[in-house]
Amino acid sequence: MHPAEPVVDRARVRRQSVLLLLVVNTLVLAMAAVAAVDLRRLGTPEGTALRWVQAAVFGDCRDYLRFSVADPDLPEQRAEEELCRDLRSATAEARRSSITIGMEVGEVQVARDTATVTVLLRREAEEAALALHLVRRGGEWRVLRDRALCESVGCA
Repeated sequence: MHPAEPVVDRARVRRQSVLLLLVVNTLVLAMAAVAAVDLRRLGTPEGTALRWVQAAVFGDCRDYLRFSVADPDLPEQRAEEELCRDLRSATAEARRSSITIGMEVGEVQVARDTATVTVLLRREAEEAALALHLVRRGGEWRVLRDRALCESVGCA
């Protein structure tokens, strides 16, 4: 064994370690950038509306409840556990055919602590324009689960 071989191996290991650290750091920074953009988007009426429609269509009860409030004129009669079970059951088909479902934000109107956002929901060849009314609660936008919305989306 030549004395030069271990030096070459150490240099190669050092380069590989540096390269690995660069790749990991790049991935962490990319994930942080995506998270920051996502959090900023959720601070807007259109971001909140899109997230809530996605939760309502695919049965994500946690986001369904987190990004919405019940209309005071239409109080929820079910316990949270029952509502979540009904939502999961009602959206089973959408989860199976998720590749055929698309969502897009349309018109947005904001007036102080209220907003109206139109979300275009496509299921295969069908397209529906959902008008979501949002209210600001504690500085954050929330979809108002009113009668018209529940009739069009299902509101579990």
